Amino acid sequence: MQMPLLILVHGYPFDHTMWKSVVDSLQNKTKIIAPDLPGFGDNPVENAEPSIDLMADGLAKLLDLHGIRQAVVAGMSMGGYVALAFAQRHADRIAGLGLISTQAAADTAEIKQARTNLIERVRREGSKVAADALVPKLFSERNRSDAALAKFPMIGAEKAGIDGICWALQAMANRPDRTPLLRTLQIPTLVLHGAEDLLIPAERARQMSQLIPGSNYVEVANAGHALPLEAPEAVADALLELSTRSHQFLHRTPIRDERADRLPGIIWSPSDRGL
Repeated sequence: MQMPLLILVHGYPFDHTMWKSVVDSLQNKTKIIAPDLPGFGDNPVENAEPSIDLMADGLAKLLDLHGIRQAVVAGMSMGGYVALAFAQRHADRIAGLGLISTQAAADTAEIKQARTNLIERVRREGSKVAADALVPKLFSERNRSDAALAKFPMIGAEKAGIDGICWALQAMANRPDRTPLLRTLQIPTLVLHGAEDLLIPAERARQMSQLIPGSNYVEVANAGHALPLEAPEAVADALLELSTRSHQFLHRTPIRDERADRLPGIIWSPSDRGL
């Protein structure tokens, strides 16, 4: 069976490296691209109004570059916002949807104001304050003191810098409510959430899943918001099941384009060069 290409979209303030353990588990099972979003990793900030939609359109351009008709798109947190935008704006290009530690609702007025306040702090004090504010809320109780896990958001924020962090914060604040989209989805959909998520309560994810026809809801015990880091094997298993279900929605076989090696923050797997 020809498995669909899987695009893994990282969250904030991470980059593509947050998926490494998930990719390791999926190696030789399906083809994967894990790009850096604008402003993160080695991908420069867009010279445009901050927009989740612009990030989603960038994924479509990535598929065009490789001559790929369709893919399964799975995103974590901010990456989930991007995946939902992709499903709405490029419905003919998506074979399956993975929503990990994310939500469809727009920011409340209170959260928008908090993002504005954080943008002002980052402008004054640097990108580290963004990671410092987030790390205590990213992980489950048993992983909260794990220094190795905490390095991922710290390094991600440092590489993004002031401009990358502020662009992403504003893009998230600007995003629309995509709850009405959920009932219209006609593709295999996975909603994957940590039982101890402090940023987006699991109950909100369960409610979101109930609105999506035929969606598969998976809740991971002893895990928080940063699921790909805390429970990579559980994430990989759920994504493999999603990819298998999405096979019937494929219209064209993915084609590898060697130009991928020259793009910022791209993981291709399987690969003879490894990660």
